Amino acid sequence: MLELPFVQMVRQSDVFTVIILSFLLLMSVGSWGIIIVKFFSYRKNRRANARFYRNFESVRHFTDLKNLCSTSKDSTLKRLTEEVLIEASKFSSYVSFDSIQHRASLLEDTIQRSIEALRLNEDKYLSFLAVSSSLAPFFGLLGTVWGIMVSFYEIGRHGSADLSVVAPGIAMALITTVAGLVVAIPSSAGYNIFASRNNQNEVAYYNFGSRVLSLFKRGDLSALEEIAGEES
Repeated sequence: MLELPFVQMVRQSDVFTVIILSFLLLMSVGSWGIIIVKFFSYRKNRRANARFYRNFESVRHFTDLKNLCSTSKDSTLKRLTEEVLIEASKFSSYVSFDSIQHRASLLEDTIQRSIEALRLNEDKYLSFLAVSSSLAPFFGLLGTVWGIMVSFYEIGRHGSADLSVVAPGIAMALITTVAGLVVAIPSSAGYNIFASRNNQNEVAYYNFGSRVLSLFKRGDLSALEEIAGEES
C-alpha cells in the first residue's frame, strides 16, 4: 500500500519532531472539536431565539411573559426572560410613586447579571482557540529550527552537503512548519468569528432586555394610573 509523502516524513522524523507534531495534533483535534460543537450550538440557539423573539413581539403585557416562556423551547432569550420573571416575582403587588423606579432598577440589574452570565457561557473554550492560534506557529517554528540544526549537524558529521544528507532535516523543518500553520489558521479564524458573534449577541441581548424592562415599566405605570384614577 502506498504511503502519502506526509506519512513517510513523519515515520522518518526523530523523537523531538514527533513530540512537536503530537502537541500540534492535540491542538488541532481540540480546536476542530470546539469549532464544530460551537457552530451547531450557535445555529440551534439562533433559530430558537428567532422563534422566541417572533412570539415575544405579540406580547403586550409583562404578565404574559410567563405563558410565553412555558410554551417556548429553550433559548438564551428565554433564559434571560425567566431570570427577569423570577426577580419580578419577589416584588410586592403594591406599586407606588416612590417604589416604581427602584423596581425597574432591580430588574435592570438582573438583566445585566443574566447577560454577563450568558456571555461567559458563550465565551467558554474560546481561550483554547486563542492559545492554539498563538502557540501553534511557535511550535512549528521550533520544529523548523530543530530540523535545520539537524541538517547542519549531519553536514558536519558526514563532511558533505549532499542532498541525501540534508534532506531529512529539511523535511522535518518543513513538516512542523506546515503543521503549525494548519493548526493556527482554523483556530485563529474560529476564535475571531465566534468572538465577533458573541459581541453581536451581547448587543442583541441588551436590546431585548430593554424591551422586557419597558413592558414591566408600562405595567407599573398602568397600575399607578388606575390608582390615581380611583383616588380622583
